[in-house]
Amino acid sequence: MKKFLTFLSILLALFLSGCLPKKASPEPSPAEITPIPTKPLEEAILSRPFVSLVPSSDGHWVNFEVKNVNPSAKSIDYELVYFAGDIGNKIERGVAGSVELKGETSLSRKILFGSESCTSGVCKYKFDENISEGVLNVKVRSSSGTETYESVFRLQNGPEAKEGLTTGDGNFKFVSNTLPVKTNFLTISTVGLPGEIEGKVAAVPYGIFPSANGKGEVFFKASDETLKILFWNGSKWQELETFLKDGWLTTSVTKTGVFVLVK
Repeated sequence: MKKFLTFLSILLALFLSGCLPKKASPEPSPAEITPIPTKPLEEAILSRPFVSLVPSSDGHWVNFEVKNVNPSAKSIDYELVYFAGDIGNKIERGVAGSVELKGETSLSRKILFGSESCTSGVCKYKFDENISEGVLNVKVRSSSGTETYESVFRLQNGPEAKEGLTTGDGNFKFVSNTLPVKTNFLTISTVGLPGEIEGKVAAVPYGIFPSANGKGEVFFKASDETLKILFWNGSKWQELETFLKDGWLTTSVTKTGVFVLVK
């Protein structure tokens, strides 16, 4: 009994002194211990990859592309979360994937808004209906850490452009009465730029996909009339004539595409 009491006394003393052995914690991954330093907006956008989501004509698929990826990147993780169904009865859906990179600077994936089942090489699709909006998350992993990007998007058709094609963030919109009626348009921040640019970037770039002919007006939320709106024509940036009205910098265009605000 005395030996047992002595053992308990020693055990209690160790507990109170904090000297009991502790379970080792798992080592954090390099991405967790190597944060990417915060950069000014202009510098950050110039170093980011360019992201696009191009919907199919029926709105059942979207072509996800990432370009201008740093060659040192090791992998890209992506997650597309969207909402389907009638108003008041929306259901959240999601598609995710991860791609290892070996020096590639671009990535392309066709993503289904729905579910797929394949037997003996024959696939059947069940499409989600009434897709209206969602969120795209992209993670680019490298030896120096992980950069994470998030963009909200909206899927609208041509007639909805009369009220405005927008992501819903209140900073950008495209208004038109002449876009194709049966065409679906997806509006999203493109994270980065499709090509080199002159001037200082003043706001995140926006893309309306696909690029389609149709006269309209582009609006950026702004209070500085010296700012300019640029349009990407597929090979270079074009400066557009703008004017400031009621807190919006606006310009007239003849097609949808990628737009950015610069100083």
